[in-house]
Amino acid sequence: MTRYTVQLGYAAYYAHTEVVDADTLDEALTKAVEQANASSEWESLDDCGSTFVDAVAVGDDVDLWSDAVTQLPIPAALTERGEGPRVIVIVSGGVVQNVASDCGYARVEVRDYDTDGADLNDPNIRIDAEGRRYTLSDWSNVIPAHEGAG
Repeated sequence: MTRYTVQLGYAAYYAHTEVVDADTLDEALTKAVEQANASSEWESLDDCGSTFVDAVAVGDDVDLWSDAVTQLPIPAALTERGEGPRVIVIVSGGVVQNVASDCGYARVEVRDYDTDGADLNDPNIRIDAEGRRYTLSDWSNVIPAHEGAG
């Protein structure tokens, strides 16, 4: 059995309301953030987020942030950011040329149901809930989990 040292955290939430005048929504949000950052009138919401993993390494009572320690990757579902959205692209009768996410990071699965002539031992061949075969390719743009001290 392996012993691990794991640092966990949770977010404590505070709130502050600002009223601003602006010509656009972007300008209003920028002004509100600037004013809120300068304010000392924040209030605790007495609410906490879910527990997440900050860092993990093999060993007993390890200094997780030491340069000499190798942190292990953390599954996205257990990070503060979480897994994020998953996009599934289904292809039939064509070829995917590109998949892009313009608004942040996403997990993207491309399922190509044109498997005629494909090697059935190919590890990318999957079977869906209806029993149909498809080739799976991952077009995700998700940042890898912690790969070293931050």
